[in-house]
Amino acid sequence: MNASRPVTFRASLIGAALLAFMPPLAVQAGETQLWIVLPAAAGALSDCPERAAMAVHAKSADAHLLISEALVRWQGGQIRLAGGGRDLEKNRDLWDKCFALAVDGRVIVSGATLVPHSARLLRFPVLQVLSWRGREEPLEFELVPAFPAGKATISDQEWLGRLAKLR
Repeated sequence: MNASRPVTFRASLIGAALLAFMPPLAVQAGETQLWIVLPAAAGALSDCPERAAMAVHAKSADAHLLISEALVRWQGGQIRLAGGGRDLEKNRDLWDKCFALAVDGRVIVSGATLVPHSARLLRFPVLQVLSWRGREEPLEFELVPAFPAGKATISDQEWLGRLAKLR
């Protein structure tokens, strides 16, 4: 008998136990993922597009995958994000953070999250948090090229072309 067999069995048990307590992170190929990223400082959103993209690319501990069922709408389209696991997002603030929407690990759009009645002016993508109450319905967001939307520095055609990569 091989002496390493008990060690391998023990390692398998430990690995299985750890996996049982982790939220599911496996995503189908081509499926859109929404990442929420902590800003550099509370409320400091000016570097969110770069910060969120870099955090997702680097797999930073500041980037948290949204695992709740959610609907993301924008002018001319929408995507549904499949839920799975515990939906802790409903119990924590989702606004005044950075975000990144990624497909196959590639960030398609990134920016900041705000509530629709925010007084901020941001000239980069914003994910408005439309629902955040602890109800059973899915989270709902609206994606705009800037906040308010009329202050965008990107053309409508370029914006919609960028979002066409979301599925």
